Amino acid sequence: MTRSPHVEAAPSDPTLRYRLGGRKTWMVWGAATSVYILAVFHRTSLGVAGLIAAERFHISSAQLATFTMVQLFVYAAMQVPVGALLDRVGAKKMLVTGVLLMTGGQFAFAFASTFGAGVAARVFVGMGDAMIFISLMQLIALWFPPARTAMITQLTGVLGQVGGVAAAAPLSAALHTLGWTR
Repeated sequence: MTRSPHVEAAPSDPTLRYRLGGRKTWMVWGAATSVYILAVFHRTSLGVAGLIAAERFHISSAQLATFTMVQLFVYAAMQVPVGALLDRVGAKKMLVTGVLLMTGGQFAFAFASTFGAGVAARVFVGMGDAMIFISLMQLIALWFPPARTAMITQLTGVLGQVGGVAAAAPLSAALHTLGWTR
């Protein structure tokens, strides 16, 4: 199990390397939340690119929905394995791995020329997304005082939606001016 610098110590315990909820805690949370915002951007990108994706892959609306459903299924199916892996390797490695998987999945999706290749790419987006959210929740639980974890978790969810908003206009503009692959 991954050990936090705070495990088994009271908030005022002088053996803590960092104070629960202190400045370093907020920096760690801010960095991880930035990664989560990027994950939500990736998660919602297909909503912006849906019509163009349907044209690119020559698929029906049902097949287009398969991209999203596969991604969500993989995200849900990965929760338990990711949680177990998180306890072994730690949140930092999981966040980095999650970003790499999501980014690789998005690049693969951008260059996919068949429906099957597109579905495979969305599998990696879902895997990376699962790693990011679970890791962030662990950081909140380990780095913040228990009385604050519910509020910080809710704040994190709200801030994560910035990624969805950020995906809309810039991604739509980029798709229409630069095209699908670029």
